Amino acid sequence: MELTQEFKTTISVINGTVSVFMVVFAIAPIFWASISDFGGRRPLLLSAEVVFVVANIVLAAAPKHLAVLYIFRIIQAVGASTMTVGMGVVADICQPSIRARAISYYMLGPQFGPILGPILSIVGALGSWRWTFGMLAIFGFTVFLMITFLLPETLRILVGKGEYLKKLKTYFVNPVFKQKKIIPVDAVFPHPPKPSLANFVKLIRQERVWMTTVSGSFVFAAYYGVLVIFSQVLQELYGFTQLQVSLSYICPGVSLICGSILGGHLSDFARKKQLQRHPDYYCPEKRLSFQLIGTFILISGLLGYGWCAQKRVHVVSIFCFIFLCGFGMTWILNSNTTYLSECSTEQPATYVSIGNFGRNLGAAICSAIIHILVRKMGYGWCFTGLALVSLISAVLTVVLLIRGRKTRIFV
Repeated sequence: MELTQEFKTTISVINGTVSVFMVVFAIAPIFWASISDFGGRRPLLLSAEVVFVVANIVLAAAPKHLAVLYIFRIIQAVGASTMTVGMGVVADICQPSIRARAISYYMLGPQFGPILGPILSIVGALGSWRWTFGMLAIFGFTVFLMITFLLPETLRILVGKGEYLKKLKTYFVNPVFKQKKIIPVDAVFPHPPKPSLANFVKLIRQERVWMTTVSGSFVFAAYYGVLVIFSQVLQELYGFTQLQVSLSYICPGVSLICGSILGGHLSDFARKKQLQRHPDYYCPEKRLSFQLIGTFILISGLLGYGWCAQKRVHVVSIFCFIFLCGFGMTWILNSNTTYLSECSTEQPATYVSIGNFGRNLGAAICSAIIHILVRKMGYGWCFTGLALVSLISAVLTVVLLIRGRKTRIFV
């Protein structure tokens, strides 16, 4: 409400900044990831953090003009779009046998967001909404320092398997912007193509890539719909205060962490069992078999959430079902992301960025229309529709499991 009053506009216009953020957050990682696969991880991570910090400083001191708010939310999204570059780092240093678990631990960062968010909202409530962006700037600068002094370059075509790090007697690294190529001239490591639109189109046209991307997009959009409407459900149907609503987001935050870690371990377990049965042949699609379980957990959560809100069942049921939604979605997301990272040893971050593009585009669309759908259809039928959309994800997963050999090159 404070934003609408200060900018003298409606809640729909303010929510538009979220949709714009999500659209940019979907597109920007493709550029960050493809450049990092070609030229190194550190330059992209450092550059993005600078952009993120500057954008948040400006937002914290922004004049009361909607144009400024929208423009710097876009710039903020560009700076925040390095998750896929981080996935590239994980792919560089973690072999496939432990990669799903590694990704689940890496994802703890963004998944702690809904848990830490209430703290930021309390700060904002005590002061101003500008304090939220100020805190983000402080956190961003802290991350910038950590990357500068603690994160070495990991791109294989520059540093090989990281043997040079064994010579260091400290955890700190040389704070250079771009790492020079230090592997022997005769060393053989996969070299990715130069970043280009043609390369992106070539990758996304692969059957395994677009099917995995669409599959992940549907479930993430459905979950985002749950999350966007959560505060409205608690305030309008159950009379929660703003502080109570903020603290309520801890529940889906915990569910994301639980689902990701369990999903990661089960994904690696599926890979291990498949190799034990067929040691001479590895089928990466087997990771996706456990994704089906996560999909049906999500569908159960969507149906329960929608109809309990429709019938105004006790609020505990809302928390139980949103927990299932978050648990199932992040379980799916882990297997989905790990599979994409295994599609290529040359461009793991780029492949993951394509999946990220689909998910965030779906989230942007859902956040823009979810209030309209609820108003027209009611909570029950709206989330029944999202459950049916999520069912398409399960169908695509089954198709991938059946057609896996025909959709990829044997590895």
